[in-house]
Amino acid sequence: MPLISVQTLAAIDTAVCVSGNLDFLKEGVVLQSFPEIMAQRAVVTPDDVACRFFRGPALEHEVMTFAALWRRAAALAQQLQALGLEQQRALLVCKSQQHFVVAFYACLLAGVIAVPASPPRRQISQNRLQIIVHDAGAHAMIFDSAEFMQAELVSGAGALLRIDMREHADACADSMLVAPWTPGRVDASTPAFLQYTSGSTGDPKGVVVTHGNLVDNCASIQEGMQITGHSRLFTALPLFHDMGLVGGVLQFMYSGCSAGFLSPTEFVQYPERWLRVISEFRMTVSGGPNFMYDLASRAVKDEAIADIDLSSWRVAFCGAEPIRASVIARFMQRFAAHGLCAEAFYPCYGMAESTLFITGVDVGVVPATHAYAGVDVVGCGAARGDTHVEIVDPDTSSRVAAGESGEIWVRGRSVAHGYWMRPELSQRVFHAQIDGVGPGHLRTGDLGFILDGQLYVTGRIKDLIIVNGRKYAPQDIEDRCEQSHEALRQAGGAAFAVSDQHGERLVVVFELKREWLRRHPDWPGVLGSMRASVNAEYGLPVADIVLIKPGALPRTSSGKVRRAQCRMDYLSGDLVRAAVH
Repeated sequence: MPLISVQTLAAIDTAVCVSGNLDFLKEGVVLQSFPEIMAQRAVVTPDDVACRFFRGPALEHEVMTFAALWRRAAALAQQLQALGLEQQRALLVCKSQQHFVVAFYACLLAGVIAVPASPPRRQISQNRLQIIVHDAGAHAMIFDSAEFMQAELVSGAGALLRIDMREHADACADSMLVAPWTPGRVDASTPAFLQYTSGSTGDPKGVVVTHGNLVDNCASIQEGMQITGHSRLFTALPLFHDMGLVGGVLQFMYSGCSAGFLSPTEFVQYPERWLRVISEFRMTVSGGPNFMYDLASRAVKDEAIADIDLSSWRVAFCGAEPIRASVIARFMQRFAAHGLCAEAFYPCYGMAESTLFITGVDVGVVPATHAYAGVDVVGCGAARGDTHVEIVDPDTSSRVAAGESGEIWVRGRSVAHGYWMRPELSQRVFHAQIDGVGPGHLRTGDLGFILDGQLYVTGRIKDLIIVNGRKYAPQDIEDRCEQSHEALRQAGGAAFAVSDQHGERLVVVFELKREWLRRHPDWPGVLGSMRASVNAEYGLPVADIVLIKPGALPRTSSGKVRRAQCRMDYLSGDLVRAAVH
């Protein structure tokens, strides 16, 4: 972890206008929280570029130094404290990346527990946001878009205080505080933010991430990816997700390097801009889920990147969803002529419940692959820092034999304290014991094996569907399909993902009502209604729909849908389609 440099308290006070307990500024003190790290950056390297926010075809960008970021965040933090929000939860829904970064750091400085969330675009997103607000017991909402002025979001604490970043941005920009100010009281055990998981499910859970978790995980990322103060990070990921937040927004501050930000929407529309920023600004560390590499290799036209130079790209990290060897090979081959070397590819594994990062390969080494169930699985390296990974039989809670597949269990200082206000679930997930003894482990719900010190992730125990880096609950998709046409049987569907050469694809299997089988209606219309409904609600194409007879869906003895069995029956060809399509 970084150590504070020798600085006089007068210089600190003049530069960042801090008062109160300044023991953390003494020489040799290990920094334990991000307010301490921010103070160091603002004093030691005040004029160094902290952030660049890119937009448009000309890659126009705004620059923010470490000192400017401190001043803007501190000015907003002082206002948050004045509103009585210290130690309270504040929903953070900003469309502007610059607003998000300032607001998030303001929460850290003020001792406010941030609750980052996706700005809702559809009704289901609005409903999910309301669930998060209520679950977190949020007291305030920090936003920057007009539609949130009318959003009816209420928590157990009542109506939310509304803080519009558009009003605060000008007032906070490069301003000095009018009086000495004391940051919020935080230490390693203080919650820094709640990271809500479960994608679009109706039951999102808030992972409680502490300042200690953040410092430890950023140290692991720095070690694993060999990030220094001379590195240049660049992300086109959503900042409210763990990979964009911890790996982007927080990592540059911890490592004392610069970071660039491009909106995910702009990347999806113009993926070549991801590569052009890396080329023109000599970025060294960048990446994202498998689908980003797939999209870039397929959608970027040669003429759009004829002059790019990717030789500075030293770490091309990939995680958050299954990594496909064929996709990465195609990407690396496509851009090898532009200076991208095979050794730059950096597969890694992690999740919000362990802050972010769990394992990663060695920098500068071509990652290993291993054939498993007929598919080449990419090795995701080894754990860093004090993190330990075990492969455990999920039914017996015993270690499996070396090289065998089982559930991935994790322990270490990066593992979060649990889910917000869910003690029983937290005990089961975060404190599992191997053979009933020893320290507690995080049960990831993922399957994998360890071979030659490398973790290979082979699948998921859970039914959660991940397509193009986004998570979907099968129940949500099944419900949407059921409502799309009256020919479909109530609670008679199963949604799941299957893999092909293009990645993860959505498949829906549904039972038909018996009376509709006899009517012979417009079956293409039924299929069309299902596809249109899912696409309209989630922006997600359905690769295949299988309509089956009543009672043909695999179920447990208690009547629950066996999605995993349904998926296996689909892949093996054992599902019998009704003779209608």
